Amino acid sequence: MKDIIAYKSNALIEASYKLTLQEQRLLLVCIGKLNPLEINPNKTFQITSQEFFNAFPDMGKENAERDLMSAIEKLWDRSIIIKHDNIKEEFRWIQYKAQYLTGKGKAKITFSDAIIPYLSQLSGQFTKIIVKNVSKLSSSYSIRIYELLQQFKTTGNRKIQLDHFRSILDIQDKYKTFKSLNQLLLKPAIQELNEKSDLTVTVIPIKNGRKVIALDFSFSQDKSIKISTKNKKTFK
Repeated sequence: MKDIIAYKSNALIEASYKLTLQEQRLLLVCIGKLNPLEINPNKTFQITSQEFFNAFPDMGKENAERDLMSAIEKLWDRSIIIKHDNIKEEFRWIQYKAQYLTGKGKAKITFSDAIIPYLSQLSGQFTKIIVKNVSKLSSSYSIRIYELLQQFKTTGNRKIQLDHFRSILDIQDKYKTFKSLNQLLLKPAIQELNEKSDLTVTVIPIKNGRKVIALDFSFSQDKSIKISTKNKKTFK
């Protein structure tokens, strides 16, 4: 099967939004169907439960239809916030409420007009996501961190301010201490990336006095079959 490749502008990668795991997966598959080089790309796509399972086989074939229905259930309510030049834009991912075609095992979604410029006619400032490399990830946060790192694929290093990291993941009101953020989100995500993606990742907290102000990620691509990293130290 041909690899599904999703292209996103870097502005979209840096945007603030929150999605469930299944919503993330659905959007990656649909973005992968879009031709980013067309001036007026087709915005409406159908995806079958079989396609969904093929892209993310870890869900189990028996769960594919249920997970597809779950993915479209609240997608209409999801919005994105993009900030640039002191201007904040907020818009929806999809133009109309997504439809699940009962009895046909498929869903139909139409991307919003506002988001199309961030998915097509990309020149220079974009990130390529090969879907199979994130297909085993079971956390939406792991996928977001993977995308943030892929922006810096050529250098293998990314420093990101902690406030910016929180804004991107839309967790300003969660994990209020770094200890809770580290234990409940960051460590599990890094461990999952090391075990289930094509990246090997470490991260060091940068402090100002006692306060953590930024995260310094180092990573490399590892094309070999991943082994369990239960006893591997991934956070310094």
